[in-house]
Amino acid sequence: MSAHPKSSAFVKIAAVIGAAGALLPLCAILGSRFGLLNWKFGLGTMVAQWTPILAAVGILLGLIALIVAFRDPRRLMTLALIALIPPLLAIGLLLKFKSDADKVPPIHDVATNWDKPLSFSRGIMDARSSALNPVEADPVVPDKAGPPWGGRRVADINRETCPGAHPILKHLTADQVAAAFEAAGIEVTGRAPWKVEGTYTSFWWGFKDDVVARIDPERTDFRSISRVGGSDIGANCARLTKIVKALE
Repeated sequence: MSAHPKSSAFVKIAAVIGAAGALLPLCAILGSRFGLLNWKFGLGTMVAQWTPILAAVGILLGLIALIVAFRDPRRLMTLALIALIPPLLAIGLLLKFKSDADKVPPIHDVATNWDKPLSFSRGIMDARSSALNPVEADPVVPDKAGPPWGGRRVADINRETCPGAHPILKHLTADQVAAAFEAAGIEVTGRAPWKVEGTYTSFWWGFKDDVVARIDPERTDFRSISRVGGSDIGANCARLTKIVKALE
């Protein structure tokens, strides 16, 4: 017995909408990564606003499609699963992203020395000319972030939440630091006996974080700061922790 034309059409439409719920964030990511879309539109609108709505509709239609598929020949079951599984995955990834973001402070700047803040070369600062995040000597989390982080100094938050990002109290060479940078995926753009700096570009979105090391005779400090985004979801802390462990 063949499927009823209306049932078959419904399941096919549900499958298209379900697949779109998963493809939309992928399009946003790739479009932003290759400069086809503004990242604010890709992340803030396509992913944060449109994807949950489209995925919710896809899940509802997918559940109905499963019921329809059971009432008709099983050749519709694959399409019904296509209608349901992709939006479920999309919602799951969004919830995981939110959960990860809630676990870390809403900061994008991590350093090992805020008493003597690290700075960047003119080349890096020129590259950051259009960046939304300024390089500040004593940054503070905006009040709008709310408790427990809003209004607090980033220096205090760093000490509290990122113990792995600390100075290395021994002599290091620029070559050692540069090698650790490169191992962490950072493109080294400047090197001197007293300083190494570079830029990390994220694989998916193409977001850029600038990283610098200041090499003193008996101490080396580090700083990693994102160009955009109020929160780095813990990326800069993880990066400096990895570099410090490698050099220790």
